[in-house]
Amino acid sequence: MSLLDSHLERVRAGVLQRFTPAMVAEWLLKNTTYDMRPFSYVDHEYQMAILSDTSQEVAVKKCSQVGISEVSVRQALALVNILDAYSLIYTLPTAGFAGKFVKTRIDPVILGSKVMSEAIAGANDNTEIKQFGNSFLYIGGAASSNAPISIPADHLIHDEFDFSDTNTISQYASRLTHSKWQRVSRFSTPTIPDYGIDRVSKESRRHFLFCRCDHCNEQFIPDYYRDVKIPDFKDGLETITKPMLARIRWEEAYLACPRCGMRPSLQWDRREWVCENPGERLVGAAYQVTPFDAPNIIKTSNLVKSSTSYERRQDFDNFGLGLAAADSEATLSPEDFKDKFITVDPGDGVNVMGVDCGAQYYFTIGRVTHDGGVLVIHREQCHMGVARDKFKLLKMKYRVICTVMDSMPHSETVMALQEVDVNLYAAVYMRSASVLTHNTVKREEKTDEGLDFVRQVNINRNKALDSYMEFIRQGGLLVTRQDEEIDQEYINHHCSMKRVKVYRQDELEYSWQKTDGIDHYHHSGLYMWIASKIKGVARPEVPINVFQIRTFQVKAQ
Repeated sequence: MSLLDSHLERVRAGVLQRFTPAMVAEWLLKNTTYDMRPFSYVDHEYQMAILSDTSQEVAVKKCSQVGISEVSVRQALALVNILDAYSLIYTLPTAGFAGKFVKTRIDPVILGSKVMSEAIAGANDNTEIKQFGNSFLYIGGAASSNAPISIPADHLIHDEFDFSDTNTISQYASRLTHSKWQRVSRFSTPTIPDYGIDRVSKESRRHFLFCRCDHCNEQFIPDYYRDVKIPDFKDGLETITKPMLARIRWEEAYLACPRCGMRPSLQWDRREWVCENPGERLVGAAYQVTPFDAPNIIKTSNLVKSSTSYERRQDFDNFGLGLAAADSEATLSPEDFKDKFITVDPGDGVNVMGVDCGAQYYFTIGRVTHDGGVLVIHREQCHMGVARDKFKLLKMKYRVICTVMDSMPHSETVMALQEVDVNLYAAVYMRSASVLTHNTVKREEKTDEGLDFVRQVNINRNKALDSYMEFIRQGGLLVTRQDEEIDQEYINHHCSMKRVKVYRQDELEYSWQKTDGIDHYHHSGLYMWIASKIKGVARPEVPINVFQIRTFQVKAQ
């Protein structure tokens, strides 16, 4: 190459650096390969719009096996190669997955690119970091045990966003504080509605890949349950099971136009990205990718067959179709509280209490019946400033024999109240593979050894919430009516948390995660239920003196 050619190449590279965000798709075509052949978007044409989107935030809600991980890797590599001094952090659910991902997905792309192979710095070329000129690509895990990489970043890419630890993802966001770019890309198979990638998508400008029927010109979004037809099969597709495949013509399944019933072409010349809400002033852009967007890769008949290989219909909707969905295993629902509210005399029994702490304290008092059931006899909330006195008042009024109170965020409040209540246990959430929902830790004060007293109950969070859900569904919990609005609030709190799949130590497990809603009565109810289980450890105590309670609160009561 002549000096003039070299100079022109550098000038062109400088121009590309200025306009890179909109030219990534083009750059990849010129500078990368796939399976020893020039990289191409053939059969994955939908990828170009995603790669070319310059929005500060981009979310892709997708089904499996349509090439999204491939395109996210290429986007990351393109950006750090054609932007100078650009730092990008690419996360996967765990550090173990991240390490394997580098070797199987990232390194092959680099090796197949002359430009990248020549640009990569050997001193920073491993499973955690790749350096290209002055730009860096960092690869890390997003599990609770993985600390976010302690370096500033211009761009975060979260792969399999829904299966990553939400607290860790939030910590990664702080890496963008001093960047002029502050870009975030999220790619994920969805899980439940209004959680993770589904929630982010709903808060963005939403794009769907429409099809225009070549028979009647109807424009529509292909829908599996509505549009997929099987000759001579009249029942719903959700009813198909594996044994039924031998009796139906699933191999002949096809997609039908919802208007004319004919078989429309799903090829790219009949497809168009359409934004559902273009007039909304939103920072982010979201894209829905379904198996119908790669029709030459995923056949309609194979979709029908694969639907029978999942144990849960929700998993097929999530992974097979790229749709957010939930079933009865994912959460409590308002239906679970049908006939749970009663208006009767509570009758005999001993009373226990659960308290969830925060800016507002939530109290749930239950009466334990002779058969192990619990009747919630009182629910109340108050400001943290008067919580200690409210606790004493409720304990005295309802003669509570055992209490479990959230140990965070106000551990000093719990410790102070334990001084006047020997049957108050501090709740500590933990995660364990054990089948036990909880265990108590109790130690009396030993001043000669310098040991303080400890009254604590360790709650195996996910196992306990699973068991509490089952306890409610099996009729173990009843609730006395208080007020229509308060009763509805109690139900809403219990339905707010969702049970989703997350990776921990490279293994998928179910974990209860908070959504947008408020869940305080769910936690105080769980603490109350735990208190009903450990009430046998309660010991006789001197009643709280009425004069320990502020006069104005006694009068108000």
